[in-house]
Amino acid sequence: MRFRPFSAGAMEPGLTRLGRLRTRAAIWTTPTVDDLPNAKVLFAFPVVLLVLLAVLVTLGITGSSTGILNQFFSNTPDAALVAGHPQDIRSDEWMVQTPLVISQVEQGLPLYNQGFPGGIDSTVQSDLPSRDWSIAFRPHLVGFWFLPLDNAMSLRWWLPPFAMIAACYAFFVTMRPRRPLTAAILATGFFCAPFFQWWFLPITFWPVAWSFLVMTSAVWLLRSHRVVPKVVLMAVVAYLTVTVAIGVYVPFMIPALLIAAAFVVGVLFTRSDDPRETCLLRRFRSLLPLLIAGLAGGVVVAVWVFTRLDTIGRFLGTLYPGQRLTEPGSSTFRQVLSLMAAPFSKNLGVDVAMPLDANPSEGSSFFMMGLFLIVPLVWMAWRKWRSTRRVDWLVVSLMVFLVVIAAYLVLPGWGVISHLLLLDRTTAARVRPGLGILTIVVVAVYAVYVDERKVGGARVPLPLIAVTSALGAVTTAALALVLGLRHVSLVTVGLAWVPIALIFIALILLLARGNFVAGAAAFLAVSVAVAGTVNPVYVGVYDLNSTALVRYMKTLDASKGSEWVGVGTILPTAALQQSGLHSYSGFQSAPSPTMWAQIDPSNTYEAVWNRLANVRWVEGAGSPIPRAPQADVILLNFDACAPFARAHVNYVLSDSELTSTCVGLVREIQQGPRTFWIYRVAH
Repeated sequence: MRFRPFSAGAMEPGLTRLGRLRTRAAIWTTPTVDDLPNAKVLFAFPVVLLVLLAVLVTLGITGSSTGILNQFFSNTPDAALVAGHPQDIRSDEWMVQTPLVISQVEQGLPLYNQGFPGGIDSTVQSDLPSRDWSIAFRPHLVGFWFLPLDNAMSLRWWLPPFAMIAACYAFFVTMRPRRPLTAAILATGFFCAPFFQWWFLPITFWPVAWSFLVMTSAVWLLRSHRVVPKVVLMAVVAYLTVTVAIGVYVPFMIPALLIAAAFVVGVLFTRSDDPRETCLLRRFRSLLPLLIAGLAGGVVVAVWVFTRLDTIGRFLGTLYPGQRLTEPGSSTFRQVLSLMAAPFSKNLGVDVAMPLDANPSEGSSFFMMGLFLIVPLVWMAWRKWRSTRRVDWLVVSLMVFLVVIAAYLVLPGWGVISHLLLLDRTTAARVRPGLGILTIVVVAVYAVYVDERKVGGARVPLPLIAVTSALGAVTTAALALVLGLRHVSLVTVGLAWVPIALIFIALILLLARGNFVAGAAAFLAVSVAVAGTVNPVYVGVYDLNSTALVRYMKTLDASKGSEWVGVGTILPTAALQQSGLHSYSGFQSAPSPTMWAQIDPSNTYEAVWNRLANVRWVEGAGSPIPRAPQADVILLNFDACAPFARAHVNYVLSDSELTSTCVGLVREIQQGPRTFWIYRVAH
């Protein structure tokens, strides 16, 4: 499946301005002799992204929702908020990861963060900066070694998604070297997908970037005569393999890995007219460096694992998420519904989350226009087989991937196979990046077929376009009907859906017809309209270390050697975690044996505390008894008179007055609209 476009000749005098523009574009985008993008096409858009990244980092711009804390700690508007508003549902960011990053900075980027007794390994799970060698494979964290906090956070925020956009662009222009504009618009629209905006974390973007890079490399290895591009690509694949693996978050890795594997297998078995690609063994040898690059990255990952076996063992031994396995066919109706419901997710944070899933992040998805293009794509592949008797194994492998994912979502009873494919390590919501990548791949492969037909003077048959568009329209209308029946308040936001749904149907029509620039523009427009304003425009992060409360806490505990407990709402926990002071409040990935031996020496409640979770305390009588009101929260009762508190706790930070006779008030502090009390525990 290969298309070698015409060579643009000299411009004819009688050409119109549009004609001359098209001729210049044809010359500028002329592929190499290997039918690969030339250097100008390949690097033009990534250079634009690099310049934009430099500007954003210089200004310290992020999309952090940590500014949500301003309403609790200040009486004045947040001057760092440039546009939009913080999302409270993005608690993984503003309540977990960013506070831990700030804590690391406050402690001087240690290998073991001392926020909990016994410390936590900062190099595993939570994507934290440190002075460890492994940060060399986490390029988004390197800025913490030499940049101020706000600028380093900006680099951490933007580098992973920009890398993903660049990888998506490189993949598309590798498949279609003459379509850089389509590739740039499509990659940007893909970044604006609701799923990415509601799950905006480095661990979300790196696996997707890796997947696109692997697929791009496979095509270059098969086509290119040149050694240097292959070596560079293999080095980047090996490097990014380490980046993805040490990010630890397996649920996002699995779908990205499976779609990349399906693509590589497909191009391996698909023959083309190039004599170098007719022999299966030769094609396998051409792709062998990709396997070597993966193994090279695997060696580094093995060293990383070996040097922190204890932490990884404890993390994998947690009940959640270490022992979380999802059986195939366990998806609920609304999870299947939300898979295709991106056109209706504009108001996820307000009205739409519940009918789609438990919260906006779980209910978000991608615009699956590529799934509708499968209809004309399969038809074209079938026509090709009829005329040449050559099976397009790439199309076949992509269809197999789609069937496997669909079966995982709705078909029970094949747990052994899904376990071998590692699918039980992901979930219905977290498998969606694989389908998102698939839809971009389908558009690229479909563009190859459409361009081949145009060279032969043929167009996509109108009945086929009509069927594809009708499927998109019927599916969209059916989703709107079901959502409206399941949630009566959707009537109030329905008017906002109408233009978005119409644009989505139009982009399917445009892509089916082969109008890829217009279709990509419609894709970008609908993506921005639905999810472009999910995250705020924010300068840096909201750092509680600048508040009077935390400054006083640090003067009280100048040596940072005392142990604190935050009692009450999440606010004392947030202040303690960002401060870098030692405490029993905060977020744990792998439980600290030292801390839990002090709280629960007999391991009576191990089934409760052995999990990734936020550890919070409320005032209560008796020794601490942990309970888990939800999978990622551990709630304990704090009694200053109990043996645990008298033996291990020095100070208590609370946002309500304590009634215990075993504490003495150190200071009452008015911080913005809230009052906080600091107590010393009597020993």
